[in-house]
Amino acid sequence: MRYKVLFSLRALLPVLVSLFLSLPNASAQVQYANRVVMDDGIVSDNAKAADGNLTTNATIKPSLLLGYTRLRVSFPTTGAVGKEAGMYIKPNVLISAALLGGATLNTFYNDGRTTTQVDSHLLSSDLLSLNVQATGISRISFMPTKEFNQMELVFFSVLALGQDIEVYEAFSTVTPLPVTLTSFQAQATPAGVALSWATASERNADHFVVERSTAAPDNFQPIGRVQSAGTTTQAHSYQFVDAQAAPGVRSYYRLRQLDHDGTATYSPVAMAQPAALATRLVAYPSPATDHLTIEGNAGMRLTIIDQMGRPVQRATLGGEQPVLDVRTLPGGLYFLQDEATGQRTRFTKAN
Repeated sequence: MRYKVLFSLRALLPVLVSLFLSLPNASAQVQYANRVVMDDGIVSDNAKAADGNLTTNATIKPSLLLGYTRLRVSFPTTGAVGKEAGMYIKPNVLISAALLGGATLNTFYNDGRTTTQVDSHLLSSDLLSLNVQATGISRISFMPTKEFNQMELVFFSVLALGQDIEVYEAFSTVTPLPVTLTSFQAQATPAGVALSWATASERNADHFVVERSTAAPDNFQPIGRVQSAGTTTQAHSYQFVDAQAAPGVRSYYRLRQLDHDGTATYSPVAMAQPAALATRLVAYPSPATDHLTIEGNAGMRLTIIDQMGRPVQRATLGGEQPVLDVRTLPGGLYFLQDEATGQRTRFTKAN
């Protein structure tokens, strides 16, 4: 068994070395796709095309009925312009002119609200370089002319000759971030939602736009602006309070960081849910004879409790000037309680 294991490792070593040497840049500047966002056609194990592992793959099975097959993946950060990007694929047959002519690499940019196609590259185009490894895995690459954070491989089934295509990984070069964000938090407080964030460094930064959404999370709208430090290698911290956050409503927040040239980047999303604000419960007159006037939130569910702690009457608050009929209550001391918050006020019923 020991010899079999050694033999397997020796057999695998050339494959791993070949893959490593074929990397566009074996450094921290290279990023791999981390999520599959779309697939059309018959695709098996599609998540393996975005798992950061060059030894696992998704399999595209072009269907003549569909006419095309696509697999789109997204990257953690924006891909740099003019820096190599592409995919590792392996057809079950040798790359042919027909196969190349039937495929494209499309790039997209998602700003958190909409996705826009920014470029398209034919695999047979001179813009692409093709590097076939001894393992049969091919690295197809191009030089992006526009920033992107999604990449899509499309095969037209007729030209792909019905052959399976293995997709290992998509790669791009990371765009240097103008702001290195180290934290971003949202905390509900009595004054509103307190947002705080910190940066480790900034380069040509102009300001932050604070955005809020209550649509889980979508449809972000700007609610404030905070000036940034500009260009610095020192750590900085920032604060912003959303005093208009709706009580009891879950809100999502993100930062849109703008450079001096207008370039925008986005932070991760933070969430907060401010507690519902309790309206003070007021009941009058005291002593009451026939009716008790209540001040509180419409729809409030109320319980009248006697001195022994027993509920003797229940009602739901409604109308602009809601009143409770207390004529049937015996004279004595009572408590009026909001069932939702437990808030109480007391009143006296006259004989």
